[in-house]
Amino acid sequence: MSPVNPRAARRAAASLLHKSLLFALLASAAALNVSAQAIGAHRGDTSGSGGNSSIQGHVISPTGKLPDTRVRITLDSVNSGQRVAFANEDGSFNFNSLEGGSYTLVIDAGKEFEVARESVFIEAGKPMSNVPVYLRMRPEANPAFAGVPKAAIDLYQKAVEAVRKKENDKAMTLLGQAVAQHPQFALAHNEMGLLHMRAGKVDKALEEYKAASAALPDDAMIQLNYGTALTQKKDFAAAEKQLRAALTKLDKAATGHLYLGITLIGLKNYAEAETELQQAVKLGGEQMGAAHRYLGGLYWGRDPKRAAEELETYLKLVPKAPDAEQTREAIKKLRGGD
Repeated sequence: MSPVNPRAARRAAASLLHKSLLFALLASAAALNVSAQAIGAHRGDTSGSGGNSSIQGHVISPTGKLPDTRVRITLDSVNSGQRVAFANEDGSFNFNSLEGGSYTLVIDAGKEFEVARESVFIEAGKPMSNVPVYLRMRPEANPAFAGVPKAAIDLYQKAVEAVRKKENDKAMTLLGQAVAQHPQFALAHNEMGLLHMRAGKVDKALEEYKAASAALPDDAMIQLNYGTALTQKKDFAAAEKQLRAALTKLDKAATGHLYLGITLIGLKNYAEAETELQQAVKLGGEQMGAAHRYLGGLYWGRDPKRAAEELETYLKLVPKAPDAEQTREAIKKLRGGD
């Protein structure tokens, strides 16, 4: 195998990094992996249905600060009934000894936050499922609703419920009506941005995030969403500013570290990009397959064996990736094949 030219290798890595999908939606791609035990009625949650799977997750507050009272997480399933745990001080929780199947997490963070619900499906034999839970503040406790007419808030709340039911067209109509009543309604603009991203309309999403940011420039969730969209547009300087600001409050959000890592690659800050991608893997576990892909690109020139291992992990976690065949060929070359 001929010696690797570092400059050529870096160009090859950059090409690999930017040829396939950069963006995974916030509501479904961000997942956090934690190892701390849950606190409360089932400390460590050693009881269960006797399976070998687990649900680990992290509760994330939009303010960056969890409530003083402990966050209660209820796990419901048809097969194993109901179980309860409480999040640690950093928001981490876990349920062990689970069989494969469908589960619902109900998160009660107290009077300032809406009750959150997350559906989780565990594949039989899969050891772990990582779940991020992004809390929403109740309107009466959320400063972002100050000055917003009640009629607009009601429309927004109905839209959020429609999103939960996957009625996206209905949600977009309701949000448009809310914004018509109050053009500076930042959270409505942010929700519209998420729906546009889900539909692949990045430019429209950026328009909504820009409007949301103008009204609420210091909102961490808006900064995170805006930054991920800017990353997809390869406006890396602007994306870095938004993502760094978001992570001052949302430092446990694996997605934020992932996209900051991608952004730093675009800015040729490879050393810090590696740190951010490693943090994404630490927090997001098996949901951060994309982070392994980018780490493979970063290691390409200086450590072919490690690069191959990262790309192999990427394919293991994302077996149906659109660039799977290309990545297999890259791994073959890194391993010294023809």
